[in-house]
Amino acid sequence: MKKNVLYALVVLCSLFWQDSFATHNRAGEITYVQTGPLTIMMTVTTYTKTSSISADRDSIEIFWGDATSQIVKRTNGNGQQLPNDVKVNKYVAEHTYPGRATYTMGFADPNRVANILNVNYPNSVDVEFFLSTTFTLLDPQFQGTNSSAILLQPPVDIACVNKQYIHNPNAYDPDGDSLSYELVIPRMSAMEEVPGYLFPDEVSPGGTNNVYLNPTTGNFVWNTPKQQGEYNIAIKINEWRNGILLNSIIRDMQILVLDCNNRPPVIEVENEICVVAGEEINLELKINDPDDNQLVLLTALGGPFEVENDKARLENNPGQAAAPFTSNFVWQTTCNHISDQYYQVVFRAIDNFFGDTTGLATLRTIRIKVVGSPPQNLTAETENNGIRLFWEKPYDCEITNDEYFQGFSVWRKTGSTSMQLDTCNPGMKGSPYTKVIFLTNDIIGDSYTSIDNSVEKGITYCYRVIAEFAKLSATGNPYNRVESLRSNEVCLQLIRDLPIITKVSIDKTENNGSVHIRWSKPFANDLDTITNPPPYKYELFRSIDDGLSYNIVQDFTITTPHYSTQIDTNYIDLGLNTINVQPQYYIKFHSNQAHFGNSAEVSSTFLEISSSDLMQTLNWSSFVPWSKTYYNIHLYNQVTSSFDFLSTTNVPSFTHNNLDNGVEYCYKIEAFGSYSIPNIEDPLINYSQEVCSVPMDNIPPCPPVLKVTNICDSNSEINSVEDLINTLTFTQPNVACIETNDVLGYYIYFSILLGDTLTIIDSILEATTNVYLHNPNIGISGCYAISAFDSNYNESARSNVVCVDNCPEYKLPNTFTPNNDGSNELFVPIINRFIASIDFVVYNEWGNQVFSTKNSKIEWDGVSYNGKPLAEGTYYYKCKVFEQRVIGIVEAKEILKGYIHIIK
Repeated sequence: MKKNVLYALVVLCSLFWQDSFATHNRAGEITYVQTGPLTIMMTVTTYTKTSSISADRDSIEIFWGDATSQIVKRTNGNGQQLPNDVKVNKYVAEHTYPGRATYTMGFADPNRVANILNVNYPNSVDVEFFLSTTFTLLDPQFQGTNSSAILLQPPVDIACVNKQYIHNPNAYDPDGDSLSYELVIPRMSAMEEVPGYLFPDEVSPGGTNNVYLNPTTGNFVWNTPKQQGEYNIAIKINEWRNGILLNSIIRDMQILVLDCNNRPPVIEVENEICVVAGEEINLELKINDPDDNQLVLLTALGGPFEVENDKARLENNPGQAAAPFTSNFVWQTTCNHISDQYYQVVFRAIDNFFGDTTGLATLRTIRIKVVGSPPQNLTAETENNGIRLFWEKPYDCEITNDEYFQGFSVWRKTGSTSMQLDTCNPGMKGSPYTKVIFLTNDIIGDSYTSIDNSVEKGITYCYRVIAEFAKLSATGNPYNRVESLRSNEVCLQLIRDLPIITKVSIDKTENNGSVHIRWSKPFANDLDTITNPPPYKYELFRSIDDGLSYNIVQDFTITTPHYSTQIDTNYIDLGLNTINVQPQYYIKFHSNQAHFGNSAEVSSTFLEISSSDLMQTLNWSSFVPWSKTYYNIHLYNQVTSSFDFLSTTNVPSFTHNNLDNGVEYCYKIEAFGSYSIPNIEDPLINYSQEVCSVPMDNIPPCPPVLKVTNICDSNSEINSVEDLINTLTFTQPNVACIETNDVLGYYIYFSILLGDTLTIIDSILEATTNVYLHNPNIGISGCYAISAFDSNYNESARSNVVCVDNCPEYKLPNTFTPNNDGSNELFVPIINRFIASIDFVVYNEWGNQVFSTKNSKIEWDGVSYNGKPLAEGTYYYKCKVFEQRVIGIVEAKEILKGYIHIIK
């Protein structure tokens, strides 16, 4: 261990001290605070080499972006010295702009540090260091002020070769605006990117060397550095309000990668939590180190440590200590912390591998959302022609700083909707409710209240209430609104003067089936039987075409001489095809022989099944005016001849797995719902029709993975046609893919040329085979793919396509003896492999052409064009060669040239 530490320190010092009097800038950023309508307080933060004394800047020139500049002196003395030859410099100045607009302020310095591997290497010292921030000045009177995010995590860090590296700029926006992150190229001026830039994973690329920046959290992950040295990256932090980009900070940061035999500490803690304001967060952090005999220091930075009041803290933190140990992150949240943005906390654990105070660090980012509590005990009652709502006072968060609590909004929909309370997703965004009362703080007695006067009789209205929070501009205009958790739902009808259907349930599933309908009479008081006198008549209408047309049910009509007359509100509708028809109903109501109104339309629950291999997927639907709360799935039991309970779900879909193919399974759905209004049966229970289906294997196997090899791969000598074999090896899907267990065989696909259609050339009826030999007849080039098929001949997708090429070779002799002795009579190639044709021309010593051919075998007998044998001597040839390739016939790059000696 001591040798490793000594070596690391030597490398560290050599990297940091070389060119120490000529290099300077490592990292930095520009942030600001808006202090007036047109005024900002700007801070330039730079991280420089402490040892670069001659390049130290006690002042810099800042360009404000409005055609003016200013010399700004350093405000933190001679700078704050950090370990590893790093110094932090702060330059603060105030500036007033001529008007509201978008500006880009920037700062440039002549030199970066030397030998940055991914910036103009090896001449990064000659590249200017440039920082900029682009922002839009808002009108504080109406839009509120806007300040940039604060970057809490220092931008100079150490990584080790072949070890995962994680960094987070840990941006916090005090205005509650949303932030996003992107990786950009560092700049040398406002208009120029640094030259010769490579992203870190482009230095010694390949394998596990890759980088990723999470656009939501800002986590930069490098898996894994391969080459030691210094690197620079730039992270652009964008700030958004209501979907509008307000500003962008470009942080330029440095990573020093060392070839160190060390592993970073480990932090165990939750990734994300959501709490209701007022709850205390107490998270235990477990700190460990995989390397023995090292001390670890735990620190934490983030928004909860920056809020004005009730700041977070680390408790039981031992400082630099031997691991393992535990510490606690504690934050007493308040209503002033409510935000629709996550707070981010970055925990950093650093060991002392390089000495007493520095080493390898690990960062762990957690996100915390603080939400407003839901308004409690929402109730409703009718009031004249409106619906009045009441909810509990006091509200948990009605007292906040700077009037952050604004009041309540009321949301409404027709019919009930069940919604699970999700602490991480407050408010009503994405819900089916519509905001009908935008802001209210009305009080009656000891309750908050509001009245909805835009309602109609006979309709079930359902309500929820949320609390709203917002920051205020100088004139009281709200911005960055935040919604609390939603209240309970309450439902009510203004006037119950129409029938309400409560049941449409399939009693019998047949071509001649039956449906049970139940309904509720209007309320006598709501109907006003004096204004609307008897007789009263109820008619049932039915649709069997998805509500396109309705017809009266002939034997249902009920007429009563008095409202109090007892009637049966149950009806069995007979003679319907309930197998594949979904009936819908409504009740038409008459008073004194005049049409008074209709109930809402209600359908049965209709079940459909999609069968597959060893499984069946059930989907069902219904058109009803009540809230669908949950469903019971029932499965038919062949032994008891009855339906047994199978499962429960709150969504209209269910997948039944681990079934037997070829066996029939029958199901029906028991649907539960509620109107959520008084004096109506609750729950409402309705059954679907019965549906049967048989699972079948219609799922193909997974595709194999193919590899093709041949003699060309090894550059071995080809001695015979038997050597011209392509060997296909492939994975067996029934081994590599858990979804497949019945592979029967494989189809082999082939095309001679790249781009041609692959066609089946053979099949293998043996599931355990994973090798196939093929001789294409014309060379060994071609493209292959393979698919698997199962016992039902379901064919998989094809494997990867693999194309192999010929390895052409053409070699000519330099002599032959056409003297009729029966030996070496013809001029032929020594090697002629995968050659489509040639353009072969022979010249005599005066440059006259004496022979030519396109036949790759040549077979020249030494006779010239005129049919006369050529004299003994030396002749010159040129030969263009055309090769057989997988892309077609290609001319070889090299033209063969040489001399032929004819000997007689």
